[in-house]
Amino acid sequence: MRLCVLLFVLVALPAAAQAQIVNVQNALAKPPPTDDEIGQLELKLDWREGNNKLLDLGATASLIVKRGRLLALAIVRGEYGHGRDDTFKQRTFEHVRARVTIDCRWKWEAFVQHELDRFRRLTVRGLAGTGPALQLVESAAVSALAGAAYLFEYERLDDRADTIDAGNRTVYHRASMYLTGTEAIGETVAVTQTFYIQPRFDDPADLRFLGELSLTSKLSKHVALTDAFVVAYDSRPPDGIRTYDTQLRIALLLTL
Repeated sequence: MRLCVLLFVLVALPAAAQAQIVNVQNALAKPPPTDDEIGQLELKLDWREGNNKLLDLGATASLIVKRGRLLALAIVRGEYGHGRDDTFKQRTFEHVRARVTIDCRWKWEAFVQHELDRFRRLTVRGLAGTGPALQLVESAAVSALAGAAYLFEYERLDDRADTIDAGNRTVYHRASMYLTGTEAIGETVAVTQTFYIQPRFDDPADLRFLGELSLTSKLSKHVALTDAFVVAYDSRPPDGIRTYDTQLRIALLLTL
């Protein structure tokens, strides 16, 4: 099993992309060529003392398993931030996905997801979905995949004071559609672009969108640098939450 440790993470813009969609396609962009497992661990620590006390922790663990026509992904993530006697980040995220290859172009996916995010006012967000995916292009240099799924969504909000939707519980049925593509530029650089859109079946104006552009540069056999820019949008967020978020992320990745 290969272990990838994220040594350095720098968030360059103050507003992190925290809208409801989480991109998991990058983790599946480079599956094992044969039956194998790939483990990945990402770690983040920002600890400051003195005039600007701060503790910002984050960890993500993922596992990809390939067995014949089956490709499975499991992701677990946790984030916590505390500074100036106040907690500014508290989030957990778990996602499990199975992708079965039907033929050279068609695949079928099924997934479940759980999320808690105190600062998006989410006490619980649970998802379950399934649907087809079509391999539009697949070559050594370029690959593109489009997918569409039915999405069952359950949300429970916190009881924050002075909000009109305190404690609300909702059940919605959405379409979840994505398009992801990767292009290799030479032997050391790869560009990946992913788009998600998730409208409600009964009210298409209630939709969520996410776009992510990432550039990965292989510096050596075991070291790579990744830059990513993310834009996220939620047309009807909880009361007191903004409709959009952006994030610029720079990461140095060590593969052992």
